[in-house]
Amino acid sequence: MMLDAKLPARLRSLLDCGYAPDAEGGLSALLCGLAHPAVEPGQRGWVVSRLLLAQRQALSSDDELVMALLALLPDVRNAWLAIIAARCQEAAQMTNNAPLVQLITALQGAAGWVEAALPVAQLAASPYAAIERELLGASAEQAAATPMLVRVLAAGFALHQAQAEALPALPGIDADGVQAAQNWTAGRLLALPQTRAEADYVLSGMMAPPATASTLAWVIATPWALLLAMVVYAQYNWAAEARGGLVLAVSAGQQAFCPSEISVRVQGPEGDETRCGTLAGLLLRALAHLGVSCFPQQPQAGQLDAQLASLVGLMLAQSVWRYQDGASGQDGEYLIHPVFADACFRLPGSKVFNRTGRHLWQAIRITAEQWRSELRSIRRERGLP
Repeated sequence: MMLDAKLPARLRSLLDCGYAPDAEGGLSALLCGLAHPAVEPGQRGWVVSRLLLAQRQALSSDDELVMALLALLPDVRNAWLAIIAARCQEAAQMTNNAPLVQLITALQGAAGWVEAALPVAQLAASPYAAIERELLGASAEQAAATPMLVRVLAAGFALHQAQAEALPALPGIDADGVQAAQNWTAGRLLALPQTRAEADYVLSGMMAPPATASTLAWVIATPWALLLAMVVYAQYNWAAEARGGLVLAVSAGQQAFCPSEISVRVQGPEGDETRCGTLAGLLLRALAHLGVSCFPQQPQAGQLDAQLASLVGLMLAQSVWRYQDGASGQDGEYLIHPVFADACFRLPGSKVFNRTGRHLWQAIRITAEQWRSELRSIRRERGLP
């Protein structure tokens, strides 16, 4: 595969939108093993994987990640290795060996590549200087580019190692949401709330309230609304068994329609409660259990809690959730709205909540129980009650 001027923009599309079209199949040399092939009638392309998203966290910008992908092209990589090899030779001539050690440490696995390039080391402009300036702000042979290029090569080596095994293809998303098993499958990306992404292959983060559709149809077709509905549906079914349960509590002083944090307490079979964390923490655990990653990056629980605040208000306004005040100074709680609960057991709600999307609320319950078990085990090890 040759490096052409349009290639960086195509790779940026993958990182910006989660999807890059590839009608001619020209990106396979770079993306096989790193992105999920997306093959639908009349469409061909690639969907960003959590492996790529993890590398994004180790770099300073998406431009550096684009450079790391370009480093998978042998001619491009060899040109950059020659430059870094020359930088290593410079560092080796210093009386203080700390700069050389720092370079080798930062290169990680790519240090072996650089060692092999020592015979051709040269500190001269590469044939790709224009792209380097576009992505890094300086051509590769300039001193200012050295730290960035070292990070790029280290990431490139990690990506190169991952190319050995192709990732499974991802089906397109059912826009109506009825085929929840197809939508919420391992490898899928869920855009963070109010984040736009390629809706054909990435679960949308937008939460606009329904215009003409019924509340149930809106919930089923709106990924974050469906996920939050599944939380209270899991809670509802769990409570019906009278063997433990899930409490979604909000402390006094918070606004029920825009809570800064919803506390998650998990009840054991005997009714004892363990405070496990927040709603965001539960959702992130459930998504990990499903093999679904957040896009464009994996948030911390505190960050996601802040984004969920307005979504909770919308779920209350649409009568999917309901809020119940706590008695005698106790925390208030969120529960499923009884009208929505009834709709979940009738068609078409039952098709999603009890068939195609059953794995969603089951994942929420499983991870809640595991969370409680983990925390209780830690407390026992520390001799705490």
